[in-house]
Amino acid sequence: MADAGTPAGQRPKEVTWAGWLILIESLTGLIVGGVEYAIWENDLSLLGVVLAVIGFWLYTMIIKQDYAGWMMAVIFNIIAIFLYFAGDNYPGVVLSIICFVYLVLPTTRVHFEQK
Repeated sequence: MADAGTPAGQRPKEVTWAGWLILIESLTGLIVGGVEYAIWENDLSLLGVVLAVIGFWLYTMIIKQDYAGWMMAVIFNIIAIFLYFAGDNYPGVVLSIICFVYLVLPTTRVHFEQK
C-alpha cells in the first residue's frame, strides 16, 4: 500500500474520509429504510436496511485499508445507487454517488492497491 507521505502507524486522511462516508451512508440507509419499512412495510426499504448493515461491515474493512473491502465498497455503492433509488431513499442515492466518486478518485484508490 502506498503511504503517500504519511508517517508510519498513521492512517491516511483519504482512508479516514472514505470510512466516514461509508459510515454516514450506512446510518442514513438504516434510518430512512427503517422508517419507510415501519410506515409502509415496503420490501425494498427492508433491503435498504440490509444494505446498511453490510455498509457497517465494509466500514471496518475500509479503515483497515483492505483492498477487498475497497472493491466491495465500490460494487456496493453501484448497487446501492439503484436500490436506494427504487426504494425512494434519495438521501441514500446522493450519499452513494458521493461515496462512489470519492472511492474511485486516484488519490483515494492508491491507498487500497494490492501489494
